[in-house]
Formats: sequence, structure tokens, C-alpha cells
Amino acid sequence: MDGKRPFWQSTLLHAVLIVGSLVFALPFVWLIGTSWKLDKEIQTDRITLMPRRPEPRPSSPYVDDGVYELSRPEDIPADRWDGVVRRAVDEEIGKAVDAWSDPRKGGLDREALRRQLVAGVFKRLRSLLPTEVWRGDEASLRKSLAAAIRPDQISDSFAQVYRCFSLGKVVLKDSDRQLHDLTANKKPEQVWTVAAGEARIEPQSLSEGDVAVVRYDLSKNERVELAADLPLPIAFDSKFKRLDVALRPDETWHSMNLFIEVGGKLLRGKTPKYLGEDKGLEYRYQLPSDDDTALVPHRYVLLEEADRGPQYDHGSDKMRVRVELVRSGVPRAYWAKATENYKRVFDEVPFWRYLKTSAFLAIMNIVGGAFACSLAAYAFARLQWPGRELCFYLVLATMMIPPQITMIPSFVIYKYLGWYNTLAPLWVPSFFAINAFGIFLLRQAMKGIPRDLEDAARIDGCGFLRTWWHVAMPLMKPTLAVMSVFTFLYVWNDFLGPLIYVNDQRLYPLALGLFAFMANRETEFAWIMAGAMIMTLPVILLFFFAQRYFIQGVTMTGVKG
Repeated sequence: MDGKRPFWQSTLLHAVLIVGSLVFALPFVWLIGTSWKLDKEIQTDRITLMPRRPEPRPSSPYVDDGVYELSRPEDIPADRWDGVVRRAVDEEIGKAVDAWSDPRKGGLDREALRRQLVAGVFKRLRSLLPTEVWRGDEASLRKSLAAAIRPDQISDSFAQVYRCFSLGKVVLKDSDRQLHDLTANKKPEQVWTVAAGEARIEPQSLSEGDVAVVRYDLSKNERVELAADLPLPIAFDSKFKRLDVALRPDETWHSMNLFIEVGGKLLRGKTPKYLGEDKGLEYRYQLPSDDDTALVPHRYVLLEEADRGPQYDHGSDKMRVRVELVRSGVPRAYWAKATENYKRVFDEVPFWRYLKTSAFLAIMNIVGGAFACSLAAYAFARLQWPGRELCFYLVLATMMIPPQITMIPSFVIYKYLGWYNTLAPLWVPSFFAINAFGIFLLRQAMKGIPRDLEDAARIDGCGFLRTWWHVAMPLMKPTLAVMSVFTFLYVWNDFLGPLIYVNDQRLYPLALGLFAFMANRETEFAWIMAGAMIMTLPVILLFFFAQRYFIQGVTMTGVKG
């Protein structure tokens, strides 16, 4: 036999490996998919692995036809659902839906609205009517349905599927932290006007109060522009700080830009906002200030000067605010939804400061560990001295001591040294070879170095240190790579150490910083998953690029000298 594995065995082996890879990759895929979802996609009774695809609708308001689905419940047999229940539900609830009136229904897709309202009311009736009603005869089922349907159930279902873009009040915040309602004593539809594009403004009452709903159509034009001439109660150059615009996005994922014309200047938001939500929000636009560098959530868009000219001067006591909606294509909508939660995490967390701290700690621990542990390992592997084996066993024995036992004594020592609330306890000890596993790993690898290389170095006049540096260290690169990967993983994910020794938020590494971000957001799972993804990605990339050295280094530790 030539030693070649049979084809069926190779096929089976590859199939097992592929299936195993898919199984182990499933949590990671779930993590990515959840980080792309909106909160309402997570807080639902339908569990899905990937998020719902964004649809950049050309016109608004519209009916979201993906909210409800009229499907068979598990406790109703298929034959009864298809023969009796489905027909009774569609006809009886459909009658009530057809008789229900609401001024907001005008211009909406009637068929899509009817399907969604029927499915929405059915979902509510499922929890109200007893099981016996759904299993009874068709006449009694119809009678029970007709008696149980109420207008508020239809209205609630309509509120869930109705999507519209609306504008509300505009509030100015000055440098003295005083708030000025620029739309006070005015109805929203009296404040906003259509400046460009096919659109019209209608007054409506939504859950957030009276608003101006913008009925627009972007199928022919790529942009719609709305304008509001507002009073300016303060001196803009010296007192203006922030402008808050209340609005309701319509989940079309079109981009929205804001412009402010005041005092001969045209200011605009640096980054566009995307209409990806379907609830009342408040978008904030702020001039550059000390808040930009402070360790506080940056829940605003920076304003920058885009142009100057007399056409932007509306007097010392007035300014013009323009809201521009720009149509998004499918790729742009996908990109906006995929990055939305990550942008929010970056806005809420001083990510780059935390990342620099984590990178500093990782580099210093890797360098310190490689330097100190390799010296100790060389002494245990290549040098002969009394008590060497006993000392090595004592080093290995330290691996059996739980870190909780040394936690308090270590804290007392570091505090006595004045290192509390500094990064020193998190990296200085690595230069004193505290990594027993790293010493063991390097010692096993150094025992495989041929004696001839060491003897040749001594003949050339090298002492112990030069032999360690010029002979042992170059041959230890794969093992050092393994040790560096382990060290990076430990330092990158270390949460307890920074929690004990660091009290200043400016010194937080990424693990502790993201925890502080997630602490008050237990229900915002999409943001939490986005933060976890940011934390996990560098580890995956490191292992992906270092896997060759990792495997080679692990293999070398088993070579006998």
C-alpha cells in the first residue's frame, strides 16, 4: 500500500471538519447578526439568526408589511387552520378592519394595510380568547371573533405598522445651559415648509404629540428639503452651543443632513444621520467644544462651517434650519444598518482612549514577558546550578495557587508602592517573570536546542547572555509567538485587574470601559453585541495572522533535546 488515505475516508474527514467549523462558528455568526439588528428585532417572539434586510422605500408614509404574519399557531392542526380558522379570521377581522376609519390611512397601500391589521388583531385575540373557542365549530368561532374585536386593537396594530417621517419642536441650548424652545406657541406644520422636492406637510397627532408629518416621494428626485425660519434669542457667536431637533424616522434608511444658516454662515452636520428607527427621537447638533474631548457620551453630531455669504444672513435675531433627505440605494442602506450600532458604541464610549490603554498594556506585557521569561527559561534549560530542578518545581507549583489568594496581598504591596490608580500594577510585574506557564513553555522549547550551537557560540567568545540573545532567542520565535498570543488574550480580556487597581476612567482599558458602557444598558442587546464584537475582533485577527507560528511553537515544545 502507498499509505494514501482512501477517498471515502478523506471525504468523510473533510465533511466532519466542515460541519464542526460551522457549529463552532454559529455563536460568532449570531454575535455579528445581533450587532446589526435594531432593538425591536431582538425584542420579539420570532427568533432569527440574521437581521431583517433594510428596505429604502421611495415614498413615505407607508405600511411596513413585515411586522405581522398571519401564520398557523402550533396548537391548531393544519387541516383545521386551512379549512375553518384561517377563513373565519380573515373574513371576520377583515370586516372590522374595513369598517375602521383613520385619517392617516389615506395614500397607503390598502391591501398591505389590511393584511397587516388582520394579522395584528389576530395576534392580540390569540391571547384573549380561550383555547376552546379556536377548537369549536365555525359558527361559534365567528361569533366569538366578532364579539372580541375592538377598535383599539386595530388602532394599536396600525400604530405598529404605520411608518412616517415627522418633525416636531426645535430647542436651542446656549452656553449657559439654558434651553430655548424656538417653536413655542406654534404648530409644527406652521414651522416647517417644503423648500425642494416632491413633498407636502400634514399635521398629525402621534404618540410623541402634535407633529408635522412629511409626505414625500423620492422615486423621481433624489432629495427633499424642508426649511424652518426660527427666532434666535441669543447672540449666536458667543452663546450658541447646541440645536435639538425632535423627529420621528420612518425606517427607510435614507440619509438626513441638517444645515443652519445664521449670521452669514452655513453650518452643516459633519456626518449624516440615517432614518433607521421608527420611534420619536431627538437629534442633537453641536458646535465644537470641550465636550468633544471629555470622557462623556458624545450623543450629538458636530457642526462645521460649509460656506459663507450674505445669502445666509437672515438678521441678528433669526436663523434658518434646513433638513435634507437624500435617497439611499440598497447597498448604502445595508451599510448604514450594519454600522449603526457600532457608531453608537463609538459615540457613547471614548473608544480610542480605551484602545490605546489596552494596546499599551498588551505590548508592555508581551515585551516584558518575553524578556524575563526567556531569561528564566534559559537558566532552567541550559545552565547547570545547584537547586535548579527544585526551583523549577517551585515555579510550576505557583501555577496551582488560585489568583484570589494573592489578590489582597498584591493590592497592599502595590498601594504601598504608590501604584494604586495607575497602570503600573498591570504591566510592571511582567518584567519580573511572573508567568510560570511562559517559563515552562520556553524551557521545554530551549531544551530542544542542539548543544553544538551553544558550544560554537562559546568558542566564538559568547558568554551566557550573548548565547541567550544570539542563539536561543532567534530559535524561540515560534514559541515566543505562542506565548505572545496567550499573553495578549489574557491582557486584552483582563477585567478583574483593572477593576481592582484603576479608579480613573481615563485609565480604563477596553474591557473595563465597555463594561462601564454596558452597565446601564441591560436591555439594549444590539449595542451590547456591537461592543462585544469590537472586543472580540482583534483577538480573532491576531490568531488568524499568527496561527502558523502558534502551531509551530506548540509543536516545538514537544521536541526532545
